[in-house]
Amino acid sequence: MNNRQKQIHTIDMIFPLIFIVFFGFCAVSLVLSGAHIYQKTADGLKQNYTVRTAVAYVQEKIREYSSSSQVEVLTEHNQTVLALYEPENTGYVTYIYLYKGKLRELFTKKERGIEWESGQELVSADTFSVIKQKEDLLRIHLSGSGQEELVYARIYGEDER
Repeated sequence: MNNRQKQIHTIDMIFPLIFIVFFGFCAVSLVLSGAHIYQKTADGLKQNYTVRTAVAYVQEKIREYSSSSQVEVLTEHNQTVLALYEPENTGYVTYIYLYKGKLRELFTKKERGIEWESGQELVSADTFSVIKQKEDLLRIHLSGSGQEELVYARIYGEDER
């Protein structure tokens, strides 16, 4: 009887080993699945946040200027360019435009014009358009990375014309 108790069968070792391997496989699969879902969610939020933030930034830049004579919508090389002129005739202007898939901002002297590649990159974008609906109302459309935003910005303040 002593011999029977000491005898270990192969199945006695294989079953716990298979159980541990199966548990490890399930744990790793669960972690990888969760990481994939988290990555997709984070990417979606980042894309949505990026386009919304860029549109909000453009809206706030427009609100910084107190008259409609300081805000102008230009068309250069078949592209929409938003020109924001500094007050008190300082001769400086801020251009916001789309160039090579990036929304850019350029602060420069008015007489220098737009040096397309010199602008500070704000965000990746596919389309950017600004339409002057009324003297004090702009329609801004920006899209990129599968996201699209359409907002209106009002120019507050007295016109100095």
